[in-house]
Amino acid sequence: MILLASLAIGLLAGDLEELRASIKTQNVKGNFTQTKILSGFDKPFKSYGSFALKDDELLWDTSRPIVSHVVINKEGIFQKNGKDLVKTSQNFDEGLFLSMVKLDTNELEKEFDIKFEGDIKKGWRIALEPKNLLLKQIFTQISIFGDKFVRKIELYEVSGDKTINEFEIK
Repeated sequence: MILLASLAIGLLAGDLEELRASIKTQNVKGNFTQTKILSGFDKPFKSYGSFALKDDELLWDTSRPIVSHVVINKEGIFQKNGKDLVKTSQNFDEGLFLSMVKLDTNELEKEFDIKFEGDIKKGWRIALEPKNLLLKQIFTQISIFGDKFVRKIELYEVSGDKTINEFEIK
């Protein structure tokens, strides 16, 4: 039994390493659609915009329904205010969403149990289940889908809310 578990962990680690090596996560840009499904509301809320991932920094520009320009990096989450960047969040794990978009499995493994399924060339899914108490109070699961790029991130919250980020690569 222990041998089988060790083999499964070894295969998962190998799959994740192969996946990480085969997908493009630097100098990626495109458009996104973010759908928020809030419990208690009949209709989902959608926003649209563009993104660029470069040098460990994610530029997230929402064009509608409300215009906003956000920069996410290891120092924090910043809102553009004219030419200035203003830090917006003190309590959010700045690297978490960046790690998901970049598929930084080394960072994700610190906070989540990871389950990989699918084919690296044809399409794959990674299910992230929170390990620590704080993340367990926020998320039940996070799913990341892709092929040679991360194409979709689904965040399932304890509250019943769900956020879906879909990426169209240019």
